[in-house]
Amino acid sequence: MKKESILRRVPAILVALIILYLSSRSTLPMPLPPLVGMDKLAHFAAFAVLSFFACFWISAESWSRRPLFFFFAVVVAVSLYGVLDEFHQSFVPNRIPSAADWVADTLGAVFGAFVFRRILKRAGKFRAE
Repeated sequence: MKKESILRRVPAILVALIILYLSSRSTLPMPLPPLVGMDKLAHFAAFAVLSFFACFWISAESWSRRPLFFFFAVVVAVSLYGVLDEFHQSFVPNRIPSAADWVADTLGAVFGAFVFRRILKRAGKFRAE
């Protein structure tokens, strides 16, 4: 595997590890502001970032050939990571799994992949489907 190929995978791995670390804690190191839905927004944002960086695992050439396939592949993979994250939280004291958190994770995954795809499209890296 080329060094460039390895380096473009590092950010997604780091984000996934940060999510795992935070979901392994009984309390967050920094409390969220006491606004309604702030935890869902945090889930959305974290998984949007993960999805965006996960898109870099796929070459520009592959995106060019099958953009919708890879869009949905990234969204499904990141959404499944969200399912695993929620399952994992069921074993962490003071944490409970939540379907609403998973929905926020999945919506964030869609948003992150969408932003990536729009950036590639504007850069002319693949044709529109």
